[in-house]
Amino acid sequence: MRPFHVRGTDRAIMTVKINYDGDLFFTASQDGGINCWLTETGERLGNYKASGAVKTLDLTDNSELLVSGSLEGSVDFFQINGGKSLGKLTADMRKAKWVEFSFGDENLIIVYQPMTSTINYETRILKVQEILDKIKLRQTQDVLEITDTLITPEKFKTTQASWGYLNQTIVMASTEGELLLLSYPQKQEIKRVQVHDGEIKQFTFAKDFSILATAANDGCKIFDPATLQLLRQFKYEVPMNAVAISPLFNSEQKPKPHLIVAGGIPARETARTKFQGFDIHICNVIYEEEVGKLLNPNQIGPINALAFFPDGKGFITGEEGGYSRVYKFDQTYWENDLFK
Repeated sequence: MRPFHVRGTDRAIMTVKINYDGDLFFTASQDGGINCWLTETGERLGNYKASGAVKTLDLTDNSELLVSGSLEGSVDFFQINGGKSLGKLTADMRKAKWVEFSFGDENLIIVYQPMTSTINYETRILKVQEILDKIKLRQTQDVLEITDTLITPEKFKTTQASWGYLNQTIVMASTEGELLLLSYPQKQEIKRVQVHDGEIKQFTFAKDFSILATAANDGCKIFDPATLQLLRQFKYEVPMNAVAISPLFNSEQKPKPHLIVAGGIPARETARTKFQGFDIHICNVIYEEEVGKLLNPNQIGPINALAFFPDGKGFITGEEGGYSRVYKFDQTYWENDLFK
């Protein structure tokens, strides 16, 4: 399977998002640029300029609203059709490390990381319509006052917070390798477990919330989202930065119990080793085995982001050097018994 690539910047791509219909995808980079592309052809349709180096972004299901979080602490809102900037939120001395809409797009969760040790990590939940109303009135100083602050347990340094099944829970990951399960809206701690030796770079759910997968320096692990019980694990010699689970994981027709995970040695450390580890690993979760590996010979740095097409027929990467590659599975993937 041969990918085609797109490139709208020479800075690292930090996140990739595909819209609900799968016809558009968005890439965001360290230069503050967000690009919109056609999934089928890779044609660039437009771009958005955020207030700082973009670490995270999310889209509403109707593809009307885009929100991004920057390492300068700003959270920018854009109208997808036309690219109009609707305004932004700002937070002093904090980085916006994660943004995510709830199911139904009523609420927005924002994870703030402090720039100094004297400031606490914060996770906030905002009413989307209230934010937009405030921004329209240009009362940006009042926006953060209407937030519902989610107080994290003491010493929990959050890297990601995501909505669980039907918005009834929130799962949070930390820089210390912990997972935390909270009830919502009660905000009561259900369970907290140590799952990795270091920072959890990313985690994601299966489409039906049957499993949760994490990516960290010591590999990829699979958990039960309701109990955080460890189910499977895949160990690798290089850091794993991103993980994605096939939307066909529990499909009634031609199920694909697969996930993809990728990462690599950071560019600043490649001089110390010849083993860079820029492979994309395709893993069968049921049998706990790797069934395939992809390596692009032109790869120049680690993979920072992965996203499956909604139909499970391919995926997209976000890489160093500003590249995103669009992979589409060929007939071998669907017919070969190895991939069943």
